[in-house]
Amino acid sequence: MEFSFEAKVVLTLEHKKGMATSKHVATDFNLDVSKGLNREMYIDNEDLPTEAGSKTLSNVLVQGLIGNIHLAHEKGFRDSAEHLRWIISELERGFIEVTNVKQSKFKQL
Repeated sequence: MEFSFEAKVVLTLEHKKGMATSKHVATDFNLDVSKGLNREMYIDNEDLPTEAGSKTLSNVLVQGLIGNIHLAHEKGFRDSAEHLRWIISELERGFIEVTNVKQSKFKQL
């Protein structure tokens, strides 16, 4: 049996003329599972990840990062070790910021 998990992440930024960088407004994410899997095992009745869903979501995102690191290295965009150090630095920086966790709906792009 082959099955899939899909993670969707939407990063919303705000940019004002004259600003050197954009401001982080929100990060929305969710998890979806293949048909045939027990959806309730991974996603609760509020469409949020369960404990197993949270673990799966993290695994999907980490595997996506690993794939992107390899691709960037192969294409000559960025050295793998430097890329990984940058990701770790961004994770550390993100934990310092005040976070408001709530359910949200994805906006259409």
